[in-house]
Amino acid sequence: MAEHAAKVVILGEGAVGKTSLVRRYVDKAFDENYVATVGVNTKNKVIDDLDIEMNLWDIYGQKSISPGKHSTHYIGSEGAVVVYDVVRRRTFDTLDRWIYELFQVTGKIPVVVLGNKVDIIEDYEEAYETVFTSASLEEFHDYMVEEYYDRSIYTPGTRFVPVPFSELKGWARRDNDFGIKFPYFLTSAKTGKNVEKAFRYLAKRMIKNKIRYV
Repeated sequence: MAEHAAKVVILGEGAVGKTSLVRRYVDKAFDENYVATVGVNTKNKVIDDLDIEMNLWDIYGQKSISPGKHSTHYIGSEGAVVVYDVVRRRTFDTLDRWIYELFQVTGKIPVVVLGNKVDIIEDYEEAYETVFTSASLEEFHDYMVEEYYDRSIYTPGTRFVPVPFSELKGWARRDNDFGIKFPYFLTSAKTGKNVEKAFRYLAKRMIKNKIRYV
């Protein structure tokens, strides 16, 4: 049994890849088929060298489903992973709200922010031999509709607007509603990029918090 145990909530809008990130981290697997989370899925992950077991709560992003119960799942959390989709600005713009609602229940606990699906940006840049920030919004949106649009994942009328990495950096450095720094990682559940690194970082932060209050 690990010396430390901690509940971690995985938060963010629907279809940002929360379930895929957890599956990549715990099972080292990825599934292209999207199935929306209904309620809460939980998985445990032991990090032997850190002597901690994380109880990961993958919480549905569609708050229209029993909205009054959503925040009750945050109770007892000692850390959080808040995820947005790097090709849908709307999911980035709600980061502050997700964290505010979390802190209302838990107080200020360690939070790591993940900009997920960075593999899509990398594929775009390889295909067009250019950096995505130089593309027009219409050009990028058309590319996404042609290459990635799936009605089982995205709602009709979805606009694909990428978030510049510099903007994430500015937000994380205190340009947010809380005036505090948030650690962040650009991740891909598909390729595994930075996934383990992000969860290990959070685990170390939680252990420090536990030791501080012993």
